[in-house]
Amino acid sequence: MKLARAVLVCGLALAAAAHAFAADAPPVVPAVSPPPACPTAQDLNQVAVLEAARVDVHNGAKPDDARTVRLRSGIELKVKNLQTLLNLASCSTVKKKIVLFLDGRPVPDLSPYPPTDPQSGTLRFELRRDEASRDVWTHLLGRARSVARETEASVGLADGYPVASNAKVLFEVIDLRWLAAWGVVLLVLGFTFWRMAAKSDMLRDYGAAPAGGRAKAYSLARVQAAVWFFLTLASYAFIGLITGDYDSSITGTVLALMGISAGTALGSSLIDASPNAGTAAAAAAPAPASSGFLRDVLSDDKGVNFHRFQMFAWTLVLGIIFLHEVWANLAMPQFNGTLLGLLGISSGTYLGLKMTNEGPVTGAA
Repeated sequence: MKLARAVLVCGLALAAAAHAFAADAPPVVPAVSPPPACPTAQDLNQVAVLEAARVDVHNGAKPDDARTVRLRSGIELKVKNLQTLLNLASCSTVKKKIVLFLDGRPVPDLSPYPPTDPQSGTLRFELRRDEASRDVWTHLLGRARSVARETEASVGLADGYPVASNAKVLFEVIDLRWLAAWGVVLLVLGFTFWRMAAKSDMLRDYGAAPAGGRAKAYSLARVQAAVWFFLTLASYAFIGLITGDYDSSITGTVLALMGISAGTALGSSLIDASPNAGTAAAAAAPAPASSGFLRDVLSDDKGVNFHRFQMFAWTLVLGIIFLHEVWANLAMPQFNGTLLGLLGISSGTYLGLKMTNEGPVTGAA
């Protein structure tokens, strides 16, 4: 009995001593493996991209036309000595990103998605366009002169140079099927609008029809509103066809242009219909007869008018700039306040002088 009690006391004493030792001992820090040694320049010269092909982003399957890639598709690169490049990315204290290079330009924020297999030497990327990579895609796809262009594909560190590459892909700028579909839609809309404008008063002056069954003169304000509507619609379709971006292509400039043109057309109609601008007989007078489109929009009943020419000229100039920006940069333009102010001033001058000089109905709208 005494022996058992002695053993128990000794055990408790040993347990207490072990607990105290553990409390005083420093915590055990797990060993951290050092980063791999950075490859030498000679090692890096052995890294090269051998081939590139389009793959399905979901299952990695290659289509029959694997050499043709497009936005929103996947691309797979076979890299010789890929492990060397991976070692270079992780050999420093700050791990660097491996990104895709197209035509020698890095595509920011486009990192390979799993699986990255050093043994097979494959890297896969999903081709997508965002704000960070807008300039690269504008270089590749902007100023489109054909439906596809040959592009060199490579990889490298985000802040470095691409590795040597023998891989070229055919980058599809525009999907011909969607181009044909949108082209048909725009042609139908344009033809329908033109026929309606020719047969109706959609783009013509407010007021009664001229004698003899002649057509009324075209309205500068309404023509301007129609021009900006179709420029915006065609540009929206063009940008969406190439980039697939149908959400963020409408800018504040587009809204301002549509607002200025709509406000000008509305103001012109209100001036023509205003009962305070003349007598009932004047209000019932027929609208001017058409003398041809260009003469209609540039002149009133007193002849060619400078404020009309000013508004017409600024609409034409800004329309050309608008189309060039869309074609070159694949984005709706961002006009500064000065350009928008010029268009607004010309529209305001047109409305002001129309109200004081042309009067209701008796002048062109």
